[in-house]
Amino acid sequence: MDKRSVYMDKIEASLAKYNAKLDVMKAEAAELKADMKLEYLSQVDNLEKKRDNLKAKYGQLKETGGHGWEDVKVGTEKAWNEMKDSFEKAISRFK
Repeated sequence: MDKRSVYMDKIEASLAKYNAKLDVMKAEAAELKADMKLEYLSQVDNLEKKRDNLKAKYGQLKETGGHGWEDVKVGTEKAWNEMKDSFEKAISRFK
């Protein structure tokens, strides 16, 4: 397996993991009081936007080949790190 395939598999696994975490967070929101629920759901919405951004970058990465792949990879890593950081902050804030 080449370096690109390994990287793509890693992103796919990460997206699956964060999709599962978002599902759990949405289920947990149902149990919160109204004021906390609004804030929590706002965080979930923000995380979904970051996830969607990563999915878009991943889509670009899948379609890009050659030298352009490295350029798109930089943007993908930035989106990935932003999503990861946002998840960690949201989870630590509400746990």
